[in-house]
Amino acid sequence: MIAAIEKIQIIEDILMQNISGFIFNNKLKRTNWIRNFFIVFTRLGDGFLYPIIIFVMLINSKLSLKEFFVFAAAFSIERIFYFTIKNSIRRLRPFERLKINNIPILPPDRYSFPSGHTSAAFLFATLISIYFPIFTFILFLYAILVGISRIILNLHYPTDVLIGSQLGFSIAMISIELINIIL
Repeated sequence: MIAAIEKIQIIEDILMQNISGFIFNNKLKRTNWIRNFFIVFTRLGDGFLYPIIIFVMLINSKLSLKEFFVFAAAFSIERIFYFTIKNSIRRLRPFERLKINNIPILPPDRYSFPSGHTSAAFLFATLISIYFPIFTFILFLYAILVGISRIILNLHYPTDVLIGSQLGFSIAMISIELINIIL
């Protein structure tokens, strides 16, 4: 098991070095555009918009107090799981492990696994999509772009993002079931 994890780490290190070299050491204008595009999505994934959007959707729709509790429970559970896993695993971020000095933004915390931005984005996309299915495509496109942005900007490895996406999706689904049982 440990040998497999070490092999995955080597593959991800090589991938991250190649991404960093292409995006940050390349003087082409298109790479500047790519970097800036993903900085925007990382910033959108910081989470400040989620409560505002959820509040607006709750007051402008037929959602009930029960749905409010679903959102509140989901985000609370997600933050607890994310924080516990991140501070138990303590995986260094790619830029730190690989000594990449050209990161365009600072991370919100020290460790990499799992990606909290991706987890929250997939949680948000899943919940809103369930109650407002018309937005499903755009929400999951947004969540995927948040996850990719974390990789492109050397803040997370692909497995951090993959597990973050699954964490967010799973907690969204569990929270709906949990609130349905309680209320």
